[in-house]
Amino acid sequence: MINIDILIFFKEYNIMMIKKVDVRIVHEDCWTYSMPYNAYTLNLQVYPHKDYLRSRILIDTADKEAIKMMKNHKSVVKVVNINRFKDGYYVDFLNTYKGSVAGVLYDKEVLILGNKITENAEMWSFVTHNKNIHEIVEELKTLGKIEEVKVQDFNPLLNPGLTDMERKVLLLALNKGYLDYPRRVSADDIARLLNISKVTFLYHLRNAQKKIINYLLKVAY
Repeated sequence: MINIDILIFFKEYNIMMIKKVDVRIVHEDCWTYSMPYNAYTLNLQVYPHKDYLRSRILIDTADKEAIKMMKNHKSVVKVVNINRFKDGYYVDFLNTYKGSVAGVLYDKEVLILGNKITENAEMWSFVTHNKNIHEIVEELKTLGKIEEVKVQDFNPLLNPGLTDMERKVLLLALNKGYLDYPRRVSADDIARLLNISKVTFLYHLRNAQKKIINYLLKVAY
């Protein structure tokens, strides 16, 4: 089943001109530039009228200095909640909307697929019309140094159609080692971090796995 948001998005454009774009940007005015560890955005909510966005991220470190840096950085409005989790941190925080990469992408009405912070740079994946790419990249250049831009065709019919919760569950399970053998964390650990029951976690994980397997079989055969 295709995500309804993707179907609505594609009704407005010619499908042949829709592209998936991956951008790597070094944003010196953002907290990401001072983050020496890998971090993954699990959820993003934007509030342009209040000039902030709310992010929930997972940081791959037990170093308390990473949290201290975020609290003190000028781009961070407020740290709402912090949870220690095995060898990392789950951080729920507000940061400034104006001057952020997420703010630019939201203003350009793209479909954001994901975000990762690695080696002091932000890596964003999003979907947009081919004609908008140059304008978006040029505006991102006003925020920082663009190190890489990759563009490829994007077809919503060749998409596993994961829900937001399925993506969150799968990403966290992958990043924290639940899918490793032997497992590095338990289902209870992941469920606690997501503030859901173990049964709910397993339900969404199995749904995500089933959709991905069906998608791969469809593509392969």
